Amino acid sequence: MSKETDIYKALSTYLSLKHKGLIWRFDFAAGTKMTFGQSNSHKSMNPHRGYPDFFLAEPIGKYSGLYIEIKKQGCSPFKKDGLLKSGEHLKEQQTMLQKLHTKGYMTLFCTGLDECIETIEQYLKNE
Repeated sequence: MSKETDIYKALSTYLSLKHKGLIWRFDFAAGTKMTFGQSNSHKSMNPHRGYPDFFLAEPIGKYSGLYIEIKKQGCSPFKKDGLLKSGEHLKEQQTMLQKLHTKGYMTLFCTGLDECIETIEQYLKNE
């Protein structure tokens, strides 16, 4: 899948078919081209940078829900040694994931559709 939005669509289809009772949401606006006015309105209503792409509103075990920052297949945010790659945007995303984790949510980066599905299935099984 060449774009994150392709992953969003496929993941939404998967969840709709496999888990009909779940509630989830994608932060679709983050990747949308907006006019200057729309962009200013969006920023004023959403002041926190690095908000994750996906939220699953399903409390499981000790977690209040699941947040995933989705990356395209082949675009891992981590270096081979496991450290986060450089870049202000990735740092903002990691910081937001850490903040949400301290609020009681499971949070992580996922690369590609298969990893997203595997993560969600493991989360739902409380593994």
